[in-house]
Amino acid sequence: MDSPGGTGYPAGKGAVNGLTMAIAAELAGQGVRANVICPGAKTRLSTGTDYERHIESLRHRGMLDELSAQGALDAAPPEYAASLYAYLISDLSKPVTGQIFIAAGGFVGRFDRPSPALLGYRDHHDSGPWSITEIARMLS
Repeated sequence: MDSPGGTGYPAGKGAVNGLTMAIAAELAGQGVRANVICPGAKTRLSTGTDYERHIESLRHRGMLDELSAQGALDAAPPEYAASLYAYLISDLSKPVTGQIFIAAGGFVGRFDRPSPALLGYRDHHDSGPWSITEIARMLS
């Protein structure tokens, strides 16, 4: 069982991602670019049997896909992430802003932005709010 108390790190990462998206949207007109790189690196915290069990548990519970789990377990040296940083500060990346990248385990990836899936629609001018039973049916 994973020990509790590790929520601050991912919450902080989420805040950085959200702030970066807001900066990108607000300042794109002024030519400001804002992107995130989630680098994978082997450190003292990301090695050992306990760490490997933790990653396998996350993968098993659907919290990590196979590629991300492999990247976490076999992190490449820093130079594999360095070229993505170099690209993002270069003129080649002028149109790139508001993106979240990952460079880990010898791969480079980009996270898709979440988009809502329509579960139901009702015109609020003609109908009352959804009941909890109706919501439960939509989510079943």
